[in-house]
Amino acid sequence: MKNILVTGSAGFIASHIIEELLKDTNNNIIGIDNLYSGTQENLDFINLIDKNNKFTFINANIRDFENIKKIIKENNINQIYHLAAIVSVQESIQNPLLSNEVNVKGTLNILEASKQNNVKRVVFSSSAAVYGDEPTQPKNENSQTKPISPYGYEKLIGEQYMKLYSELYNVETVSLRYFNVYGQRQSATSDYSGVISIFENKFKNNEVPNIYGDGEQYRDFVYVKDVANANIKAMNTIDISGEVFCVGTAHKTSINDIVDVMNKKYDKNFMANYLDGRDGDIKESICDNSKIVDILGISKFRKFEEEIIEL
Repeated sequence: MKNILVTGSAGFIASHIIEELLKDTNNNIIGIDNLYSGTQENLDFINLIDKNNKFTFINANIRDFENIKKIIKENNINQIYHLAAIVSVQESIQNPLLSNEVNVKGTLNILEASKQNNVKRVVFSSSAAVYGDEPTQPKNENSQTKPISPYGYEKLIGEQYMKLYSELYNVETVSLRYFNVYGQRQSATSDYSGVISIFENKFKNNEVPNIYGDGEQYRDFVYVKDVANANIKAMNTIDISGEVFCVGTAHKTSINDIVDVMNKKYDKNFMANYLDGRDGDIKESICDNSKIVDILGISKFRKFEEEIIEL
């Protein structure tokens, strides 16, 4: 029996990781979240598919070290998927003190509690935001990091703490740098939600989407179930402690391309409403995923247009 902790368990990506973990009845899963950005709907979905009562939710804040330590100890946690975070670049710019508290102190709390309770491995959700606007493409694990937002810096610090705890305290850690994740259950209610979920919502409501900038900025959109798979592979692959892996498809898609796909999906002919670019937004981002292919053995990634049409 594995006792697994998932932080940020009411979030978009975490809900998909838990969905995969529930397929193995040897997994006993504890989820923690304070519902700051996670949703009750995601928890309801997890409870609906939890046929064997293997998931337990605890409302907790990763900033509360003593409580986190208590949860890990009382549940004899072996593995941790650490996703809890202030996930919005824009919110980190507007409120850097809060985002630092959650994204840096909260991550350190998870690591220290793991060290004190002999947790076997922590898999950390990082972000391609660590690269900032450094122009060299594609990005791999050795590319220069140059964050341009508090969020990007905080994720980079989180990665460095993961490596430090691996080397200094023998806590096994793996960091995953997500590129642009999309898929079912992604929120479309926030101004800073994933562009795909926002556009999807606009088209469903027969509304013209907004594009910040000229729309030619491109991203590497990676399907959430591929990200969940990468997390589980990272947790269970031996001899990779302290490593960082880029999680993306190595295919680029522009924001204008998304509008084209949505027009096709909904049989529309919308032209986007173009607005000024936003502070902290990245112009170009594409993943070199050769390391995750070679070491974690993930060779197939879902194709963007096919998954969007099916969503």
